[in-house]
Amino acid sequence: MLQDNNLKFNWPFFGNKHIIDFLQQGIANGRLAHFYIFSGARDLGKSTIAKYFANSLLCENFSKRQRDLPCMVCASCRQAQKNIHSDIIWLDKESGKKNISVEQVRDFIRVMSMGTFFGKYKIGIVKSADDLSSEAANALLKTLEEPKGDKVIILLANFMENLPMTILSRAQVLNFLPVGAGDIYDYLLQEHQTGRDQAKTLSRFCLGRPALAVKFLQDNDFLQNKLKIVALLSKIMSAPIYKRFLLIEDVLKCADKDEDNRDYAEEVLYLWQLVARDLILNGINAHSLSVADGYVEKKEFSADINKLLSIHKHIEKGKKYLAANVLPKLVLENISLQF
Repeated sequence: MLQDNNLKFNWPFFGNKHIIDFLQQGIANGRLAHFYIFSGARDLGKSTIAKYFANSLLCENFSKRQRDLPCMVCASCRQAQKNIHSDIIWLDKESGKKNISVEQVRDFIRVMSMGTFFGKYKIGIVKSADDLSSEAANALLKTLEEPKGDKVIILLANFMENLPMTILSRAQVLNFLPVGAGDIYDYLLQEHQTGRDQAKTLSRFCLGRPALAVKFLQDNDFLQNKLKIVALLSKIMSAPIYKRFLLIEDVLKCADKDEDNRDYAEEVLYLWQLVARDLILNGINAHSLSVADGYVEKKEFSADINKLLSIHKHIEKGKKYLAANVLPKLVLENISLQF
């Protein structure tokens, strides 16, 4: 069994150091599970960490010990970074589809059953695993019940509660949590050379999700769209009841045409939490911690702290309703009635 506690790694910062340490220690000690679930909200870095985990296992330097893992220069690393490595199989739901179909899973299982091309590991990564259809989940379960030494499967899930207990009971579950704003601030300064003011704003606006902060940094149109949604949500909070449903329609129109409705509604709820959070901070004169000043119409909306905290709880309930497949529009409309 491989054991090398001095092995060094070249993974990017994405918070959740306890998970990264656990995975790296497993690589160094040669103690790997056959089946992992990476659970947590979108944009916490689950996909990136899965990619670096797989890349490290397949890196040619794994046996040579001449560079950190992954080395990023060997043929295996170059293929992995381009998502064309023959031994890393990605599965995601097709565009416009609600679920990952049983046919997709069967194809995934067929490819995973083939031998490795480089004689190391065959690694399967399932994105949006909580969108597996019941038939697809059952088909995948048969593979999980018969693990092989050179196979590793990773499910990435935003709503882990949507996965069958029969799958959860067989997995090494790693729960990804929001990352502190201070850590994301340092990351943006050191790794992306952002200005301090920009790093300060984005590290707060991303609500603990470093991958989202990077998206904001790299795509200004994406950032401006989110700010537009924040402004609309602020208007909903101060609008008469008869106008709120119309404004919800405007919010829904901001979705990308290829974006899953539930994923988009989940993101809207995160932004709504940001609005409520800013109003709470402004209510206790903590203006310096506010991140959406200029977009939150706090002068038009008046509520005490207890009311705002209650709204925050309703938003949390809204996330659970989404996980239970309640129609996104109904979830947003229900929350709009709480103001």
